[in-house]
Amino acid sequence: MDKKFSALFEPFTINEMGLKNRLFMPAMGIPTVTENGAYTKEAIAFYAARSKGGVGLIITGANEVKNIGEIKTVCTNPVPWFNPDAYICAGLEMTEEIHADGCKIVVQLAAGLDNLTKDARIEQIKHCQAMTTAEIRLLVESFAYSAKIVKAAGYDGVEIQSGELLDGFTLALFNQRKDCYGGDLKNRFRIVTEIIAAIKEACGSDFPVILRLAMKTYLKAGRGQALPDEEFKEQGRDLDEALAAALMLEAAGCDGFDVAAGISTFEKASYWKYPPAYFDKGVYLNLSEALKKVVQVPVLAAGKMDDPDLSADALEKGLLDAVGLGRPLLADPDLPQKLINGQVEAIRPCLGCNDGCLANKIAGGEASCTVNPACNRELLLKSEAAKTPQKVVVVGGGPAGMEAARVSALRGHQVILFEKSYRLGGKLKYSSKRILKTADDRLIHWYEAELEKLKAEVRLDEPATLEKIATIKPDIVFIAQGSEARKLTFPGMDSEKVTNAIDVISDKTYVGPRCPAIGGGLAGCEAALHLAMHRHKMTIVDAAPDILTAGIPLAPANKQMLKDLLAFYHSEIITNATLKAVTEEGAVIEAKGQQHLIPAHHVMIAVGFEPAPSLYEELRNDYQVYNIGDSQVIKNIRGAIWAANEVAALI
Repeated sequence: MDKKFSALFEPFTINEMGLKNRLFMPAMGIPTVTENGAYTKEAIAFYAARSKGGVGLIITGANEVKNIGEIKTVCTNPVPWFNPDAYICAGLEMTEEIHADGCKIVVQLAAGLDNLTKDARIEQIKHCQAMTTAEIRLLVESFAYSAKIVKAAGYDGVEIQSGELLDGFTLALFNQRKDCYGGDLKNRFRIVTEIIAAIKEACGSDFPVILRLAMKTYLKAGRGQALPDEEFKEQGRDLDEALAAALMLEAAGCDGFDVAAGISTFEKASYWKYPPAYFDKGVYLNLSEALKKVVQVPVLAAGKMDDPDLSADALEKGLLDAVGLGRPLLADPDLPQKLINGQVEAIRPCLGCNDGCLANKIAGGEASCTVNPACNRELLLKSEAAKTPQKVVVVGGGPAGMEAARVSALRGHQVILFEKSYRLGGKLKYSSKRILKTADDRLIHWYEAELEKLKAEVRLDEPATLEKIATIKPDIVFIAQGSEARKLTFPGMDSEKVTNAIDVISDKTYVGPRCPAIGGGLAGCEAALHLAMHRHKMTIVDAAPDILTAGIPLAPANKQMLKDLLAFYHSEIITNATLKAVTEEGAVIEAKGQQHLIPAHHVMIAVGFEPAPSLYEELRNDYQVYNIGDSQVIKNIRGAIWAANEVAALI
């Protein structure tokens, strides 16, 4: 292990819970449960994969505490109280396996998890104001009751999620109560201190109780979120109030704090809770540093901490006591062990896309990971050695082609990959040049290293031809030739003023200060943001009623932050409008039946992509051929990687 990472692997304790290192996995709503609210075999395998990878502490996704008057017939979240026997049985199986790896596991408890729509959240806040003192005491007792079941299941402690239902009590913005649970800070946090005391009484003073606390809500006037560099007046919880609350909670018996930020009470997704790629690394470090200065108990913090140098430096400077790796452990469960073994380049990076872990779940699928299809499918996706090794040709080195080559080589096939450009990566080569999307480039490096290790033959700057493929005599051919920018037909389309998003991002075209983007999808908006941050006057023109609506839906947090960034950099958005022509003066658009000119030095076309011409039709009758990725149908990165993985795992 590199000495500079040694701080990450020093042991420490929370209360009397000894941890082997300073790396922890924060709570994420990933694993599946039975209708009884008990963890499934798949969930156990998910957490066990992370404990085997070397993390010191796992905090489970939120387990539901019973709300007043709640009646359940089927559980969609882990629920200790619904069927304690089933929950304990599954828990003992899970904790035995986790503990065998020298890892500890804590259960997060939360109230008000069901149906977290905008309207339901508002109803929860109203409910907090209407609850009687007797009802509040029953809620406190339900936390203690659930904690007691959790302890019986072999778990090492609990974490209280202070958001959701409890926000209605703790935030002055919402709390209008006139009794001992409303008013000043002590009264608003009274329910939390009572929950801590009740759990300690039920489970013992040595049973660790951690609190996940939003140190700052970043809520501005109009209930929108504030960006990292934005000046605003905090409407929710500011840092000073959080520090004062932390001192009270520590005195009440809280054994540690898990630092968070943001709020998801309203219709706008909280990008502070799920930091997208547009954030810098170490999102919460300024908050954890401030907290460390006032409390004596351990301070834990996640928030884009996947840079080992940054994490080790933060520990050595005393900015926190433990480093949270949430989404990075979805992407690579073996991350800690790879650090120990000095294999930093072998760590598969998280892209910060929130697509596999959040957007896919919102769309009705199971939460997983864009770059790691086996995440939360550990029992389903196992790369077994092929019974008969075969000769495999992959045409195209984008995400789909790289994944098809990797999995094929991993299973023992002989792989030859053709890539017509100078480097692997496909459009990732260009997206990595976008605003803060450095992880895209790291993913390319990871694939390059994996393919070299697996002895796959990669032919760069070499387009595949029918003759070259015939000479190889492959058993299987993957066509992954990707996509190309969709073109528009309009007067002036051949003008030197006209360019496209990829050429702008890759610096193939240097554009003037005024360069409207025609198309408000992801590529157009990110390219526009890139230019706006470099002092270009940006206008985005889209035919739809809103930007970022075309194509595969973005994760809400990413979509909202990108929109807010565009507004922050004074980008003009013109919707329900179409491009009519490009002239010497600029772009002529039509909106609301009227045409007008947008003065422009260049005009950037970004109206999506379409499958590029490929060899599929010419090869399909001569070989066993699979058409994957954008070459088949336009996908996002997750769609390309997952499709390639599933096919290559079966050949």
